[in-house]
Amino acid sequence: PDAGTTATAGDAGSTPPREPQAGDFDAGGKVRLPSGPDEMGQFATFNWIAVDLKGRYYLTRTITLDGNAPLAVKKPDQLMTGEDPRMIGGMSVTLDARLPKMPFQPTTYQTDVDLVLTGAYAREGALLLGEKDFPLFTGGFQPGFTAGAQVKIKLSSLIDFATAPVFVYQSGATDALTAVQIPTSTIIGLGSVLKVSADLDVMTGDDYSFSGAAGGRIAAGGSITLKVGPIMAHAGAGVASLLTGGMYPTIGDSVYVDLDVKYVK
Repeated sequence: PDAGTTATAGDAGSTPPREPQAGDFDAGGKVRLPSGPDEMGQFATFNWIAVDLKGRYYLTRTITLDGNAPLAVKKPDQLMTGEDPRMIGGMSVTLDARLPKMPFQPTTYQTDVDLVLTGAYAREGALLLGEKDFPLFTGGFQPGFTAGAQVKIKLSSLIDFATAPVFVYQSGATDALTAVQIPTSTIIGLGSVLKVSADLDVMTGDDYSFSGAAGGRIAAGGSITLKVGPIMAHAGAGVASLLTGGMYPTIGDSVYVDLDVKYVK
């Protein structure tokens, strides 16, 4: 889940954006330039290039089906560990449903809560990767799912806070994989056209490990989103992990850049 890309902030002096309706769709792709190792184990930004093909269909104004197909369009032929990276990571479909307002829900700030359920068929371990990580797709395809919530809180007319904690489960050739992912974003919206976001994501490794050596990561970065007509463009940069060991020997080895363009009907 991406906690920051779906939050909105209004501007009293501008025309409010059109609300999505049943039958509307979004489609596009995200190009990611994460730092990752080459065949000799040297980390650099252009060793890997990831492309995520994305689509969203509105069943109703508050219920969507989101599709995602991650690809590693550039990757090393083989890693020093002996792993053989593959181009196709798998595919997933997410049901995102806005929940009705609850009596116990805070009223100080406008709060929206969505139930988020994802079914996936992906390379083993792929569901534990975040969008800031290099696309290490290895092993066979295994079924899996994630379940959680997306919470969006309007702190003011300009500032939103969003988080999307999820539980992750994926079958494995020997043992199942389990993890927790907690992406968070603070978004400043300048009307309906421009948004600036500060992001902090907490990602555990298998068996809920927060240790960097066992695959735990804390990603930090920022992004900017610009909407012109039906086109929404997004650019972000940061580090995939403030924890060293495991996937990233040093913090500098985890620098990432991502670019995202979508057609929004």
